[in-house]
Amino acid sequence: MPINAYTGLMGSGKSYECVSSVIIPAIKSGRRVVTNVDGIDSDAIRAYCQEKFDSDIDKLGHVVHCKNEDVHERDFLPNGEDVDTFCKPGDIICIDEAWRFWGTDCKLLPQHKIFFREHRHFVDPNTKVSCDLVLMVQDISDLHRVLKVVVEVSFRTTKIKTLGWDRTYRVEMWEGYKQTARGRVAVENKRYSKEIFPLYSSYQGGTGKELRVDDRQNILKNPKIWIIAILTIVIFCVSIYSVLSFFNGSKFKDKNKSPAGDAANTQKMVTGNPSAKAGAGSSLSPTVSDTWRLLGTYQVGNSAFVALANDTGRIRLEHPSAFQNSGLTMVGDVDGQRVLTWTGPAAIPPTMGGQK
Repeated sequence: MPINAYTGLMGSGKSYECVSSVIIPAIKSGRRVVTNVDGIDSDAIRAYCQEKFDSDIDKLGHVVHCKNEDVHERDFLPNGEDVDTFCKPGDIICIDEAWRFWGTDCKLLPQHKIFFREHRHFVDPNTKVSCDLVLMVQDISDLHRVLKVVVEVSFRTTKIKTLGWDRTYRVEMWEGYKQTARGRVAVENKRYSKEIFPLYSSYQGGTGKELRVDDRQNILKNPKIWIIAILTIVIFCVSIYSVLSFFNGSKFKDKNKSPAGDAANTQKMVTGNPSAKAGAGSSLSPTVSDTWRLLGTYQVGNSAFVALANDTGRIRLEHPSAFQNSGLTMVGDVDGQRVLTWTGPAAIPPTMGGQK
């Protein structure tokens, strides 16, 4: 692990994230962890790893708690000198509120500068694992430039209070110390686990309680949001119902049940077998014309007509758009009555397909 930084305001979840994502995995893998996180409990973490991951208790690492005064010492970090340091090669070092020791207004010790630049050179002789440094600070700009520029991965935790989710926090990740929108590489929403909190105490003595001083920070308590949400749902439901009704045709079912439907059935009966109906003229529907008989089609140039005749031999021309089908099955609507080849007076045999 390189030098990592966890940032975020107080109560945003940075200490929780460091314990759950850094310290517990390190103990599980058998490493030695040095940290100043308040209330850290090595025995509780080891018991948690044994129960949660079914780990061998003899192969688990352990936590060494350090005081803030220890971090200020020149021999706190390995520095290459032949001296006994508080932190050993191969340790993973997690420092809370790192700005107190290595802030922008602090004068860094030469031994600490060496560790920042060469921390991977200090390797445990048995495990062959190098030292790692994890920093917790509210804002990464509070760190000294000598330390800030060697941060390889930085995180920012934010509690999602605007939605009233006090048990949920967001973790954003960047490569390097510059936390810009374009440089962000990952975002994850995570929930607090009640099993982690007994392992440490981020508030003094574990008794700290955070109260909300202004409920307006929870947007779900804004009545305008609920009114807009309800109106949106109503409009959406009405729109879906209207679209489904339109394509289903339920609005027009009653309108379609009209005399036009009966006329269509009559047309089917009339056009279904004209030769059979010709012998039973007396039983025809009243809508069949008793004046006009269809003679055929008539075409002059690009203009086409349908010729009709009555009992006096009078010829009548109609536009083809009023007729359907062709040949002996042609039927049309003239003067509100059906006209076919066999309607009207039986005077002249029909002539189909006449042209001039």
